[in-house]
Amino acid sequence: MPLSLSARPADSLPEPRRVVILNATDPYLPAFVTFDGALRATIKARSREPVDFFSETLDMHRFPRELLDDDVVALLEKKYRRLKVDVVLAVTPIALDFAQRHHQDIWPGATLVFEGISVRSLTRLAPESGVQGIPYGLAFARTLDLALRLKPDTRLIAVVSGSGPCCDYLDDIKDALQRRAQHLEARYLVGLSLEDTLAGVAGLPENAVVLFTAIFRDPTGRPLMPRQVLEQLAEQSSAPIFGVYGSQMGHGLTAGWIVPFDVQGRAIGVLVARLLNGADPATIGIQPPLASLCMADWRWLRRWGIDPKRLPEGCELRFRDRSFWEQYYRQLLLVLAVVFAQAALILFLLMQRRRLHKAQQALSAECERRAESEDFAARLRTRLERFTKERSLGVMAATIAHEINQPLIAIQNYAQAAKRRLQSDAPDKTKLVELFTKIDGQSQRAGAITQRVRSLVNDDGPRLQPVAVEPLIDAVMNLLEPERRRLGCAIRSEHQARDVKVMADSLQVQLVLVNLLQNAMQSLAAGAYDNRSILIEVRPVGDFIQVSVIDWGGGVPPERAEEIFEQFSSGRTGGMGLGLAVARAIVEAHGGQLWFAPNPAGGAIFRFTLRVFRP
Repeated sequence: MPLSLSARPADSLPEPRRVVILNATDPYLPAFVTFDGALRATIKARSREPVDFFSETLDMHRFPRELLDDDVVALLEKKYRRLKVDVVLAVTPIALDFAQRHHQDIWPGATLVFEGISVRSLTRLAPESGVQGIPYGLAFARTLDLALRLKPDTRLIAVVSGSGPCCDYLDDIKDALQRRAQHLEARYLVGLSLEDTLAGVAGLPENAVVLFTAIFRDPTGRPLMPRQVLEQLAEQSSAPIFGVYGSQMGHGLTAGWIVPFDVQGRAIGVLVARLLNGADPATIGIQPPLASLCMADWRWLRRWGIDPKRLPEGCELRFRDRSFWEQYYRQLLLVLAVVFAQAALILFLLMQRRRLHKAQQALSAECERRAESEDFAARLRTRLERFTKERSLGVMAATIAHEINQPLIAIQNYAQAAKRRLQSDAPDKTKLVELFTKIDGQSQRAGAITQRVRSLVNDDGPRLQPVAVEPLIDAVMNLLEPERRRLGCAIRSEHQARDVKVMADSLQVQLVLVNLLQNAMQSLAAGAYDNRSILIEVRPVGDFIQVSVIDWGGGVPPERAEEIFEQFSSGRTGGMGLGLAVARAIVEAHGGQLWFAPNPAGGAIFRFTLRVFRP
């Protein structure tokens, strides 16, 4: 495999995307170096394919382009004759004009992108269709307003600029000055030699400011570097200098509204990467200019006596010299903290001494009050214990009275049945013995209920044993048979877990079932309902057995659904309101839950769960 890979022809390798950066200025200008670095980094980060960059410098700002144009075209045609270029980025108006005239001969099929061109220059150039780019919004008007804000007594604006196509922003400056011509005088130091320009700014009055653009060459054709020119002007000028180029900040500019060159580079890089990734140029077009940022040099503000507080909110203040406090504030804060801590400690100790003296005086009085309080607390505890016992006895009595009523009703039913048998002509002794046996069983059950209810009130836990659910339910149905017949109801059961046992106290669970079934029968007996049946449904749910008592009676009013399990809450005349409260207490003592849900077909559903016995 390595041999086959190494032998693969170069034609099979993917073709990289190619970008030509056509610059009309010196490629080593600080502004272009900053722009170029941000541009390349952004394109590499966002392009999905490898990118090769080619830099071409026309340098027609410092040298007349009519001397170079034909030779440059011939050279570039030879260089790119066999290379397919995807994007040509023209920087400044001269480069765009050159690219529009010659790119089909030098870079056929390449997409043109421009940068560093003002809105006014772009209108003059009238770019052909398919040209993309972001115009350069030079904020001369905002910079002029900033100068007037920082130096309100200004009456003269000295505009310093070179001549030729490199400095075609004078119309924008003239428009900005024209709107303020009522109280400002304009003086144009444009196209002068360096010596005359320096002399001009040195003789300005105190109420003047300088608006600097760029100077690439003097009238004799001598090439110049704009930043070096600005540094000389700053040393000679008798007025603060304002400008709009980020590369000039820190080299003589006092302030200005600026679009930093790295910001421009990243914005154009995003646009070029979109084209390389296959975006349709028609969907991009010419973008709106980037927003400028307010910047100021603290050193030159201080030199010209300008208060930095006059700067607009959010204006970036650069090159500020840090004061002694700003440089060593951490150390100073530490020393001050130690001094204040020592002073606070001394003050604290004095206050503690005073408090200790007061505490010693109050200690004896506090001891007396404490003894009296303990006496009073003991009397309250005795009363509270007596009240608790009385309350428990009341709850127990009410609960016993409610629960003992169930076996007493059963005894009454069996006694009436036995009486009818005795009054018949030929009493059936076997049936009578059976009835008396049931009466005896219910009497014993009433006694057991009393004992179990007392254990509930005394917070004794239930006596849990493995119990089969089906026989337990059958016993309850047999117990309620007479009452069911009397009320004309039907009770049936459905079991989905016949052989499953639960951990339960059988008597307490029977109390729960009897209570729920009696409530259901009384609900059916209270009205004329078509379905007068009650369903006991048993089914497994995880580690629990769920028992549901379902009826199709009157149900529970929605406004009472939240309170039916509270003590002394009853919905029928004569009811004590303890049944459901006691039933829930029993189920929760077994580790289960008891809850209510309305029957969608009408009526009520009460469900409770018991834990399954695992041998």
